[in-house]
Amino acid sequence: MARAERKIRVLICNQYTLFREGIKALLVEKGTAIEIVGEADTAAEVIEQLERLKPDVVLMDVGTPDATGFEATQNIKAIDPQVKVLILSVHDDDALIARCLEAGASGYIRTGDHFAELHSAIDAACLDKRTVGSETAEIGVRSA
Repeated sequence: MARAERKIRVLICNQYTLFREGIKALLVEKGTAIEIVGEADTAAEVIEQLERLKPDVVLMDVGTPDATGFEATQNIKAIDPQVKVLILSVHDDDALIARCLEAGASGYIRTGDHFAELHSAIDAACLDKRTVGSETAEIGVRSA
């Protein structure tokens, strides 16, 4: 079934304005199926905006001034289990990636990855698939 009926609603959380603006510009420019519904500096701001903005996907920095990515993911999923959370991080640490995924994140995208991987991860999350970098798997499938 085609997803053309409605745009994917995205909320971006990162403490750095320039980073948020860059992601927003790229997503809007290259992803016509994406609508940026809001921005946040902290995990607490994401929580405050969840009910009002009703995003499909939260792009969550791995570490905000008030929470880690996995703590933020747990809090977001406790409020709205349907929201997909994609963690954005400069870190390439398997233990950190595992903690974020165990907390309910739909994916973990390294900030050094290509933009196409972020866009693909957003699409994959909406199809209940998990992404770590360029690797995608059905949610619930655990790697050995």
